[in-house]
Amino acid sequence: MKYKYTIAIIGSTSWGGLGFIRGVNSYKYTQEKSYKKEAYLYTSSVMHGFVGSLMYVNPIFLPFFIYKEIYRLEANIRNLELEKNSRYYNELI
Repeated sequence: MKYKYTIAIIGSTSWGGLGFIRGVNSYKYTQEKSYKKEAYLYTSSVMHGFVGSLMYVNPIFLPFFIYKEIYRLEANIRNLELEKNSRYYNELI
């Protein structure tokens, strides 16, 4: 019983960490593709990371993010550069 709790904590922390990275990458992608060329703000990047983390940990969004992670995995395995540079691949949702 104790091990199940530990595995659940490790899994949710890892999944939330992945959401944080995806949120930061989403902000970075939108900043690079923006026509206004605003300054890259680290505070906004961190806040996007926290939002991504909260969204990934939320069980309602879990099926959508599992599908998107499988999509990203396939794009990486097949080395599809056009997909890796697409808007759908880089945005959080």
